[in-house]
Amino acid sequence: MSAPGFTSFPQLEYPFGHMDDLAKVAALPLTGEADPVPQSLLVSFPEQAKTLGLLYDVSRELTSILDREELLQRITELVKKLVNYDVFTVMLWNEKTQLLEGVFAKHYEDSIPSRFRVTLNQGITGTAAASRKPIRIDDVRLDPRYIDCETCERVHSELVVPLLLQDRLIGVLDLESSQLAAFTAQHERMLVALAPFIAIALENSRLYRDARENELRLQNDLDTAREIQLQLLPHGAREVRGLDITAAYVPARELGGDFYDFLPYGEGRLALALGDVSGKGTAAALYGSLAIGMLREHAVENTAAPPVMLSMLNRRLHAARLEARFIALTFGVYDPMERTLTIANAGGTHPLLLRDGQLSEIPVDGIPLGLFPEVDYVVSTVHLRVGDVIIFASDGILESENIEEEEFGFDRLKALLTSLPANSPVEDISGAILRATDDFAGFGNPAHDDRTLLVVRVTAESPSDLPKIPVIY
Repeated sequence: MSAPGFTSFPQLEYPFGHMDDLAKVAALPLTGEADPVPQSLLVSFPEQAKTLGLLYDVSRELTSILDREELLQRITELVKKLVNYDVFTVMLWNEKTQLLEGVFAKHYEDSIPSRFRVTLNQGITGTAAASRKPIRIDDVRLDPRYIDCETCERVHSELVVPLLLQDRLIGVLDLESSQLAAFTAQHERMLVALAPFIAIALENSRLYRDARENELRLQNDLDTAREIQLQLLPHGAREVRGLDITAAYVPARELGGDFYDFLPYGEGRLALALGDVSGKGTAAALYGSLAIGMLREHAVENTAAPPVMLSMLNRRLHAARLEARFIALTFGVYDPMERTLTIANAGGTHPLLLRDGQLSEIPVDGIPLGLFPEVDYVVSTVHLRVGDVIIFASDGILESENIEEEEFGFDRLKALLTSLPANSPVEDISGAILRATDDFAGFGNPAHDDRTLLVVRVTAESPSDLPKIPVIY
């Protein structure tokens, strides 16, 4: 009896005695994980057991091959060990075209491309496929179903065996010979016994190939989407009086849920935004792109104060009604005339101020965007000095984990930043933070969250500096 969930081979009437015992050996599960031929049969029926043992070895080998070209080549070689032939063709059933399509052919000793196609009930192969039964013909010239082909003048006998999974048609094996009556009833029985293993091997190969193609297509789509996402993010801003800026973005996956933006906010003023979308992957990246579009649209229409801007974004995102999605967003506006940074926060991490070698948080909080229809946000205004550094960091920085699932944390970040040389360029600061979190996580330990940084340093102004519209690049 076959294992539950598997289909056994059909009961075969072998031309030798004691078939009840041998039929038990023939009923092998389709996975190829069958028990070898019992030792008792090897002793009592050596020739019969040898045949069944060969079937077992062949089926086990075939079901271990996933590459289709390798599998088809091996099928021809192994079938040749069981049944001698001159022409061998494997045809597979195409559900889309509703045709049997030749995928591999061996004419005598040469493997050639097979482009032969037939419908069900067309020719001997189509008839065998439609009936789900093998057909053995001693002289094809006497059979009206036979279809002439380029090798027909050398073919006299034919054996076609359907390849089935349960009752689902996978294809057919087509064996032809230049000899009359070259195929016997025993040949037919052996191939019928082997056919389910070939069918499952071909089906496994198809599923493997489809999975690989889907994986490659998905990877190409993700690579393209990542390039597009990166193009949405600016690299920096020029013409901002008394300010040096850099950004760093390291997604945990191909697509990230973090985003940032720089926006001209009137003459001389610059808006900075750092957002973190709930969740990860493609959906989070698309939601982040939606938020960037809304933010830029509002920034063009009016330069509202940070808490007003967050309230407008919140209403728009809540109206979108995307289930279980929200955005933590820190939004600040730098005014060079006043040398102030005005910040509102919708659930993001606290911005950090590095001043005179000391690190402190800028305490400003709020509810993430998109959760409630109406939310009021508070504001914090920081009066900056030359040399001050402001750091906007997504929670992926502080929550970077090592192999023991210990977080990087604020204390480590503080120790790092306060140890850096005074007047370190903003690029050096962001690079040091990313390297430190990489080293802390350890080699081969994948990041669990995106890491995004905005680092801003207040610089001395030139006497010729005049307020200009910032240039984003």
